[in-house]
Amino acid sequence: MALSLETAHDAQLRHVVARTRGRRVLFADATARTIAAKRLADACSRHRLACVVWSITDRCLHFVFRGSAPSIALASDELVGARLRHGVCMTATLKADVYLLELARHALESPVRAGLVRRAIDWPHSSARESLGFAAPSPWLDPSPLYDLLGPRDGMGPTRFRRFLDGT
Repeated sequence: MALSLETAHDAQLRHVVARTRGRRVLFADATARTIAAKRLADACSRHRLACVVWSITDRCLHFVFRGSAPSIALASDELVGARLRHGVCMTATLKADVYLLELARHALESPVRAGLVRRAIDWPHSSARESLGFAAPSPWLDPSPLYDLLGPRDGMGPTRFRRFLDGT
């Protein structure tokens, strides 16, 4: 019986989160987080992935990719691989449903919960500004799966997502 490669190339959503244990630091300062964001952009471009949402703090890295499973695995290994010595990395396949919205809220609000900023849009190391419509999305960022869950494609997606994040 022949092995089918169809499932390996079907687009899927995958959440990847890497956290350090205790008070250990994953990205020590703004420069390290900026470099990590550039590596994320580069990995998305090289592996033909779309990033739905991402956030980088000192002890945590969150991102949701859309693309083929092998490409996601390669990009995840490049981004987290050797960097995470004292911590855990988890990945999970997602469906485009309410859980994806809650996951996006969790990722974008993590700098606020950590006390690093007062509002998610103030954190420069996340997709909050682009996802909420305050800046044009990068070519490798595609928050449309979030917008599609909140209503029709009528250009109001960022506004609806902003209301969702605010809880109104």
